[in-house]
Amino acid sequence: MIPLPDHTVRESRRTKHAHLQVSVDAGLEVVIPPGFDRRQIPALLREKAAWIARALREVDQARALAVADSSEFPPERVALRAIGEVWTVECAEADGTIVSVRESGPETLHIAGPVDDPSSWRPALRRWVMRKARRHLVSLLESEAAALGVHVDRVSIRSPRGRWGSYSQSGTVSLNAQLLFLPPELVRYVIVHELCHATHPDHSARFWALVERHVPDVAVLRATLRDGWQLVPAWLRAPADPFGRSS
Repeated sequence: MIPLPDHTVRESRRTKHAHLQVSVDAGLEVVIPPGFDRRQIPALLREKAAWIARALREVDQARALAVADSSEFPPERVALRAIGEVWTVECAEADGTIVSVRESGPETLHIAGPVDDPSSWRPALRRWVMRKARRHLVSLLESEAAALGVHVDRVSIRSPRGRWGSYSQSGTVSLNAQLLFLPPELVRYVIVHELCHATHPDHSARFWALVERHVPDVAVLRATLRDGWQLVPAWLRAPADPFGRSS
């Protein structure tokens, strides 16, 4: 029999069903409600073995990047998990006050200017992320909207703190550019979540039933998303958001 992965069990009064959660800090957790029969945990772990393996690989990659991640120096790599791209960063020190960021080759970024000044290179690299987000997240949203039969009047791409997306009854969907750093299944969950608000503007039982109809393992994804901010690099998180906040 295949051995069970290393994990911890955490009881939570806030959950009604047992689910799995993977984070950079805690690793694999089995979160259970009070009174849950713990003898069912091995079966749950075996049933979700493929998801666990994928989630743990993502966490290992995040830990490796976190070691070299800094908000003071340009990163060596930029991993856009949502679209399966890992960009190698090349830096060239140059006089002046302006930093340029350009794609100089296949998944190669060239940063030129005063690269030792975080107040110069951070905004330039963030603008590149915003351009990538507008190109790819809008396309993903439009594809999911068509599949769900939801009309979207406008898409807004921002980089707020504390919110991955929102939907307004005027038909505007706002998505956080930082979604690019999350795995595809989490990005799809966020997009479908917001589109389902076109039918149910609240978080009622009917809303969650609709989301679950389109997204398998919604409880697992919802729990995993809480730690999604750990996958966003420090240079993008800090300092204060230069792109404004979502409504």
